[in-house]
Amino acid sequence: MAQNKNNRQDIAKLVSRLDAVLKGQKTLLIVLHNNPDPDCMASAFALSFLAQKRYNIESRLVYGGIIGRAENRIMARELNIPLIKASRIGYKRYDRIALVDTQPTAGNNIYPEDAPFHIVIDHHAYTSRNSAPFLLNDPQVGATATLLIELLEVCDLMGCMPVDLATALVYGIKSETQDLGRETGPRDVKAYLWVFVKASMPKLARITHPRLSRSYYKTLGKALRNAKSYRHVMVSHVGAVTTPDIVAEVADLLLKHERISWTFCTGRFRNDIIISIRSAQPNAKAGQLIRALLKDRKNCGGHDTFAGGKMTIKDLSDDKVAEMIDDIEVNFARQLGVKKVKWKKLIHD
Repeated sequence: MAQNKNNRQDIAKLVSRLDAVLKGQKTLLIVLHNNPDPDCMASAFALSFLAQKRYNIESRLVYGGIIGRAENRIMARELNIPLIKASRIGYKRYDRIALVDTQPTAGNNIYPEDAPFHIVIDHHAYTSRNSAPFLLNDPQVGATATLLIELLEVCDLMGCMPVDLATALVYGIKSETQDLGRETGPRDVKAYLWVFVKASMPKLARITHPRLSRSYYKTLGKALRNAKSYRHVMVSHVGAVTTPDIVAEVADLLLKHERISWTFCTGRFRNDIIISIRSAQPNAKAGQLIRALLKDRKNCGGHDTFAGGKMTIKDLSDDKVAEMIDDIEVNFARQLGVKKVKWKKLIHD
């Protein structure tokens, strides 16, 4: 498990700072982002393990929204991740507050923006004006789970890592990086291999290949019927969805088309339009693109090859919503240098 010496020394310094924040405390609240994905769930699970083993601290893991995707629901159940759904947080009852795979004022978590926080661990670029006493933010890695594995290794907790936690971390990195193929670096690969040998292969298989509902196929069918392309760009507006995760899943699926290098997908979930962008180009700057499209840094973000966001549409008519989506679609094509688009349906009736 040898690491680069300088990197290991840097992580050891981080552990010392974490010691200063957590030693002597009794309770830790870990806040996940809304509609948590595998990387977020695994990272929060790992932090709770670290807190219990090193500091004897009891943690509570809370999230807003839903766990909608079949793989994510099975992951939480199979691996006994103690997640609690909450609409509001009584944060004053806890000695320390941690935000994992999200940030204060990010707009994608239920933690009050004016409330104190002590720990932030995230691999997305840090955008908050307020720093935490312990801030571990590194966009150079492909998953937040990588950062937690590195902390656990320096804390000498890899040997006693439970099988369920190891399996969660494997799937967290696997999912976030699309099997180590998307925005992945040597540290992600090393972290993945450390935990892979400790993971349960039967559980990992059940998570990766879940049973799917009829509604999933109905939504997928609608997405494919609505898909249209022009040159290297493909878009699909799915309409009403039962879970926001499906929008990103459709964007990933359409990007597999042999002639497509950009996808743009939307879906309506309750009072929001969910937007997902994908690119096959390594330095596409998808995160910058979605911020330019939505003009709202609070409710969108991403990386070079994938990004997501939402627009609130409460009290808007269906016609107004359709107009908004059309405008963003046109602007999306223009941002890619396509001024006059002649869409062609993917599937002809």
